[in-house]
Amino acid sequence: MKTYDVVIVGAGPAGATAAKEAAERGLKTIFFERGRKPGEKNASGCGLGPRMWREFDIMQELTPEVCPSMRAGAAARNYFVNEDGVVAGYLMTRPTESVSYEPAKSFITMNVYRSDFDPWIAQFAIDAGAELKSATLVVDLLKEDGKVIGVVDEKGEKYRGFVIGADGVISMVARQSGLRTRWQQQQVTLVPQYDFAVSPGKIDDIMGDEALAVWWSATFPAAYQVFFRDGFHVGLGNWMTWWDRNPRVYLDRCVGLPYFQRLLRILDAKPREFQVHLLPWLEYPYNTHTDNVILVGDAAGFPCPLEAEGIYPAMVTGRIAAEVAVEALSSGDTSKEALKAFDARWQKTSVGKEFEAGRELAAIWRALPFSPKETMTWFVPMMMDVLGGIFDWSQPHVRRVRQILQNVKSYAPKALPFFMQYVFPLLHKVLGDRLYKLMDPQTLAAALPKVTQMMKQEPPTTEGE
Repeated sequence: MKTYDVVIVGAGPAGATAAKEAAERGLKTIFFERGRKPGEKNASGCGLGPRMWREFDIMQELTPEVCPSMRAGAAARNYFVNEDGVVAGYLMTRPTESVSYEPAKSFITMNVYRSDFDPWIAQFAIDAGAELKSATLVVDLLKEDGKVIGVVDEKGEKYRGFVIGADGVISMVARQSGLRTRWQQQQVTLVPQYDFAVSPGKIDDIMGDEALAVWWSATFPAAYQVFFRDGFHVGLGNWMTWWDRNPRVYLDRCVGLPYFQRLLRILDAKPREFQVHLLPWLEYPYNTHTDNVILVGDAAGFPCPLEAEGIYPAMVTGRIAAEVAVEALSSGDTSKEALKAFDARWQKTSVGKEFEAGRELAAIWRALPFSPKETMTWFVPMMMDVLGGIFDWSQPHVRRVRQILQNVKSYAPKALPFFMQYVFPLLHKVLGDRLYKLMDPQTLAAALPKVTQMMKQEPPTTEGE
């Protein structure tokens, strides 16, 4: 048996960050990777948010020389697809004036392939003194008197130490430690995606500074498209309880859109890989630790409750887990009670701030872009009337605005219940009592007759008007 202070299962961003932090604090640390190198088993890409540059000094060293796929993007395009499979309109967004710091003023995300990023971040852990054991599958936990004291690999080799589980959505550490048998179907999403190769010159010339696109659709769950230096991927997902047919059918609907096919042609995109992965999507993480064990990243369900971004919370929780491990080992108390410090600390970070409204964020996302038949069938045309109708020259603009309001009024039987059930609870969670001050009932009551009058049906127009 080999003995370490800290044994980390998983060498992704969560595991590597934990290994780096533990080793820098003087702990004898080992972290395991089942592939030949970190990132080899995860060929997909990700977007790195600007706040990572504020909180992790190592991000200043992320360059194209060490991560060739990286590509910054300052724009995001939102496509709106109606029931007929037609892109009824799109909206471009960029960092707004309310953004208060760099580099968030310069880019929305820094996109990288995990096959580049994971080995890069793992090297920091190695340089700090952590031992990386690759091409090794950890299959069980080592126990003594019912308490976890280490891990066992596929060859039967035993490693004693404090255990940090950074082994992803299907976490062996979570199962064998008794923290979780498996995720419930409504807690995990299935995500299929296609990856395409594109020459860097074409991406820059045609897409400009676009980082990503979201395809809001009435015929498939919302799809995402992320651009890297030499390619892009497109994928979509939904909770396991949603699928009524092979998920690839819905992904093919997105890729098969005439608008998307046109984009493939002008980019001269070449299919490179088909990928499928699972992703935890929780209202709030739970059962994150037990005696001598802490779960981090996807293993604990830390992806953002709104859009399920997972790299940032993985690194934050990995760092905190290492800090708590150092203190627990120093005090000689690695009990479940002592490790409550882990929850107390992540809850005070921006990761914890996200989960303060986790239930409301997950609910609105589930009910809006992930409900194409129920919600997007009316949401897409309503949005296009509001955003696009004003540019219609078929009538005088004053008359056209009234027509738009009248048409929007027809969506009220579905839009108002949606607002009350999903939007209002989220606003109340975020604003608290201030919501009632902003939406004073007397003010609304006074304005309602005027709005109703504006939305009255226009009389028939005369020919040629």
